[in-house]
Amino acid sequence: ADGAHSFGVRATDRAGNLGAAVSHAWTVDTVAPVTTIDDAPADPGNDSSPSFAFGADEPASFECRLDERDWAACTSPQGYVGLADGAHDFAVRATDPAGNLGAPASYAWTIDTVAPVATIDEAPADPSNDSEPSFAFSADEPASFECRLNEGDWATCRSPQGYGPLGDGEHSFRVRATDAAGNLGAPASYAWTIDTVAPVTTIGSGPPALTKSSAASFAFGADEPAGFECRLDEGDWAACTSPQSYVDLADGTHSFGVRATDRAGNLGVAVSHAWTVDTVAPVTTIDDAPTD
Repeated sequence: ADGAHSFGVRATDRAGNLGAAVSHAWTVDTVAPVTTIDDAPADPGNDSSPSFAFGADEPASFECRLDERDWAACTSPQGYVGLADGAHDFAVRATDPAGNLGAPASYAWTIDTVAPVATIDEAPADPSNDSEPSFAFSADEPASFECRLNEGDWATCRSPQGYGPLGDGEHSFRVRATDAAGNLGAPASYAWTIDTVAPVTTIGSGPPALTKSSAASFAFGADEPAGFECRLDEGDWAACTSPQSYVDLADGTHSFGVRATDRAGNLGVAVSHAWTVDTVAPVTTIDDAPTD
């Protein structure tokens, strides 16, 4: 059985003399050591020079193997340097003083030293009149995200990330990704301007309040870059540019309206000009004269 044993032997010669006994003590050990890996890199991890700590449940010597390499004598901790990205496997086995070779303990993990690439998939227009914008973003691998608005602190976030209400003016949004291996990617950024103030439209010139001309021309502008829509009388609003002209207008009262929409999408209040077209000459009559 396993355990300590002793063997004794003594001799008696032909004359009957009994010699002193001699002995030998030894231990039988048929139980292989159990190896454990006590410390290993994260899985996945971004450390290309990992180290492993290991031990056994009894005094033993160790052999290690990385991937498909040969078994080689080793001691804890066992380090490796310059490993390539990808899947790896580390195994260690112990041999006790009795020569029992234990089953190997193994650890499989993946090295990933490539940082994720974050992209902003959806953002407000630039400029925009939305004071409560939202951003959608993603990365080229599974990752967690941190966002930063303007000069604020980085904070954990998820897509979509909303803000608001924000003030008019210039703003910037940044997002960065950290993958499961702990690689922190470069931030993706987007700068834009919030403008919630509508443009003010003015009519610079137009026909007099009463005119005999059946044609009319209007010059107009706004206090900021903008697109314009014009309307004659009760017609539909239609895109227009200054000057806007009309011909063959019927006699009677008319009204011209114009409104501006700035680049941020703010629609200003329409301004109008009213005038009357009269192309009919008066008919003169002589109501009293001397006899002829």
